[in-house]
Amino acid sequence: MTPAPQARGRRSLPPVPSSPGDLHAAALAVLLSVALVAPAPAADSTLAPPPDSGDITASVLVPGPGGRQVLPPAAEPFRIGESLKFSVQYGFIHAGSAWLEVPAVRDWSGRPVYQLVARAESNAFFSRFYKVRNRIESYWDRHGLYSWRYFEDRREGRFKTRSEIVFDHDRNQAVYDDGRVFPTPPRVQDALSSFYYTRFQALPLGGSVVFDYHASRKSQPLRVKVLGRERIETPAGTFDCVAIEPILKAGGIFKNQGRLVIWITDDSRRMPVLMKSKVIIGSISVVLVDARPGT
Repeated sequence: MTPAPQARGRRSLPPVPSSPGDLHAAALAVLLSVALVAPAPAADSTLAPPPDSGDITASVLVPGPGGRQVLPPAAEPFRIGESLKFSVQYGFIHAGSAWLEVPAVRDWSGRPVYQLVARAESNAFFSRFYKVRNRIESYWDRHGLYSWRYFEDRREGRFKTRSEIVFDHDRNQAVYDDGRVFPTPPRVQDALSSFYYTRFQALPLGGSVVFDYHASRKSQPLRVKVLGRERIETPAGTFDCVAIEPILKAGGIFKNQGRLVIWITDDSRRMPVLMKSKVIIGSISVVLVDARPGT
């Protein structure tokens, strides 16, 4: 499949997850990295939020039959230096902060690439029990909008790992730092660049955008549903938004039991202002608190 055309020992706190990989199984690793600031709750946790039985998209205005509209593609949804800071909330608990950043354009084998960065940090209170320091980085072709390199540096409690994928587009392969090689479609996205790719695309309200991505040693189509419109209030301001939902084909807690919805601005920036992840263990909200557009 080719990319879419321009028309991707308990205390009173939650315990460490039994497998850190469970929370990283979904397609958009940046958003799930953010979610890792809030681990799964204990059954007897006094600080665990009450079960969330509501629909996280209940307020989204869905287009009616025959009323479908296509938002045009965005020519330049972000600039170099864009920095978006988010507050990570686990229920009513502030668990930490996260950032989405485009700090620079760099060189990769003679080609200019965007350096895309996602970071997540637990706050001082949570770090006493479950420290998170995650950094995810993508080198993304500035002109072709596809991935050349994906890198993770993760600390989640006592779990630490560093990993790298280099994409060989001449051979259509993903080369892992352990030497293993896996086939990829042409112009494939990685788990971070998928979100930035989606910001460029034409968005059909009530429809979907589909493109290829590679993560966790496999390539597959990623479908991003465009749900509808909603006005969102955040500490950074009030924004008219479009809600999008990546369809995550993953194991662990997200398999047929969870949702991840992202609200992006209904303008040429397509800036994310709110993310909500609802899974069997509760709900996580990631809310924009500060936005620097870059130059």
